[in-house]
Amino acid sequence: MKGAIDDDLLGIIKREKITPEQYSAVYSALKKENPQLQLWTVVYTHELKKESWEGFQPFTDVISLWEWDAVRLPDLARHVDRCKEIFPGKSINIGCYLRDFVRKSGVAMDMLKAQWDQVLRLVSDGSVAGYSILGGFLIDMHTEQARWIRDFIAAH
Repeated sequence: MKGAIDDDLLGIIKREKITPEQYSAVYSALKKENPQLQLWTVVYTHELKKESWEGFQPFTDVISLWEWDAVRLPDLARHVDRCKEIFPGKSINIGCYLRDFVRKSGVAMDMLKAQWDQVLRLVSDGSVAGYSILGGFLIDMHTEQARWIRDFIAAH
């Protein structure tokens, strides 16, 4: 086991009115038995407002950065820069969808290519630590996207 991931954290923070002090217990519990475990925090690009995360930054090790709206994928590098401003010194992992959940279809191929060109550059230059792909269950739904990503990764 490498750690834990807290998905959709900002929504939970807002809905449950969680304070940084309360959330620190989650971080402490993860580290108690094994300090090497990492807490990954899912952050969507539309949530990149410093005031939203104020006080929570010390209680995350890796930012899992996702763009929910596929038409905004060409702005990914700018969002990574903003993420670094809000979470200085934190490792960033780019989340990559096969599905465009806004349009309820596969990510348009031009947007997919724009995303992966940026992912390659950001990983290569060390701006981000890596990437995640969601998800295995979508491969059969979006075979064109899945094959293209597979071939892109194999080529690079």
